[in-house]
Amino acid sequence: MQAVDRIFSVLRALARQPGTTTLADLARRTSLPKPSLLRLLAALEDQGAVQSINGRYAIGPGLASLTQETPPISSLREIARPHLVELAGALHENVSLTVADDDHTLYLDTAVAESSVMVQDWTGERLPYHASAGGLVLMSTWSPADISRYAATRPQAFTAATVTTLTGLRAKIDEVNRTQVVWTHQEFSDDVNGVGTPITDATGTVRGALNAYGPSYRFPGSRAPEEIARKLIAAGQAIGTRLG
Repeated sequence: MQAVDRIFSVLRALARQPGTTTLADLARRTSLPKPSLLRLLAALEDQGAVQSINGRYAIGPGLASLTQETPPISSLREIARPHLVELAGALHENVSLTVADDDHTLYLDTAVAESSVMVQDWTGERLPYHASAGGLVLMSTWSPADISRYAATRPQAFTAATVTTLTGLRAKIDEVNRTQVVWTHQEFSDDVNGVGTPITDATGTVRGALNAYGPSYRFPGSRAPEEIARKLIAAGQAIGTRLG
């Protein structure tokens, strides 16, 4: 019975985590020794119950029916992928799927637009919440106390435009709540603008964010920001509807 208890301890810890998590975090949550935990994770991964992404762990697609609270991120990625591609084609800019991942955000997938000037594909990278449109969208689900605690850590200013103060972060979160989108203007990189919107399932839970981004001279450029926002919101809503 001890083995069964350990298995469910690991699965419960993963199911409560909306993104991926580290071996160290799982060891802390389950109180299991790391060598034993590694062997258990490998066995569960062989059965499709767990998946490993860049050395981090999440619920696998084989347990979709047991994780109603948090759909496997592989399922979210599969559902979102065609919408990412369609939106990237419509905007002619990169479009990413972003999820919460402990104290950072994780760029889970990106549809890269064909363009003479390419912007970095951030797939698999973890970025701070405050420095990207997708991260700010995810921050909008936090309590006021959590936002205050984050601001108190003195977030890094990547550019002169990076929003790091509590007042500034609250203004960004108000933008999400009022308009369903938030824009970033050269806040992570001096030459990149972005816009994000939430992906919300039928229960009203935000499962991730869509984040479109491109060179600051071109995005939004001469295009109306409202029209870009409309397309982004529609794609986010379509993904959320498919999540159920």
